[in-house]
Amino acid sequence: MDKDGPLAEDLKTSAGSKYFAGDDELIDDFEEAPARSSLLVRVVAFVTVIAFLGLVAVTSWPGREISMADLVRESFQLKKDATTNPAQAVVLINVVSRKPGSSVAVEQKTGTGFNVDPGGVIVTNHHVIENALNMTITFPDGKIYKAVRWLSRPESDLAVIVLQAAGLPAAPVNTSWPPAPGDKIRVAGNPLAFNNIVVEGNVGRYLRINDMEGKIFSMDAPIYPGNSGSPVFDMSGRVVGVVFGTMGEGNDGSEKAAGLAVTIDEAADLIKSVKNTT
Repeated sequence: MDKDGPLAEDLKTSAGSKYFAGDDELIDDFEEAPARSSLLVRVVAFVTVIAFLGLVAVTSWPGREISMADLVRESFQLKKDATTNPAQAVVLINVVSRKPGSSVAVEQKTGTGFNVDPGGVIVTNHHVIENALNMTITFPDGKIYKAVRWLSRPESDLAVIVLQAAGLPAAPVNTSWPPAPGDKIRVAGNPLAFNNIVVEGNVGRYLRINDMEGKIFSMDAPIYPGNSGSPVFDMSGRVVGVVFGTMGEGNDGSEKAAGLAVTIDEAADLIKSVKNTT
């Protein structure tokens, strides 16, 4: 695509773009309640806070009106109808990283990734593991593995993590050709503190984003914080892209969130590099 073409210009002037910045976990500090506070008051306050945070999480993400119950129910049905479970190789990544601008402070963050090799090669986003000091990988069966090493490509927001394991479920990838606009796709990930959620949608258009390399496409599948690093599957169950964020679109003044993904072939060199050094 021409760098200065109309699609590139659309992205330069779009004020609604959003990008996940690590999907950090929210950690709030609360003052200890006075001893005279009743247990009932504490319970009611806690439930109110949780309900409020849940409402904010759902309503503040543009263009997503699906309820959490519907999200889980639709995911269950999609996995039930699929000939193979697209989420079996999808993992939860827990990262302890150095806080930007600090040499001693650390933070915890989470994201999604997916395994592409029985020996353990996890593909995810660069921003998920950026400044990582150590990380653990949790598979759907509950087994946890410690990352041995990792390699990233910031310009495409891609990274790979190497494990020491054997016989792990691995997702097949399609690096031969990218998905076409209109193609039906499925995304599996760990959004909004839920694990192994599968959603369905269609590929939108290809576009360019300043300072980012690779073939990038939009999609109308529901994408939330926590989906960073999620695999995009074609309908044959092969990975064709990696989710890295969302952007706001709307020609009539309304805002509709579109998921953004980079094609999986952009990660081919990273996967090859770590396999050659394993």
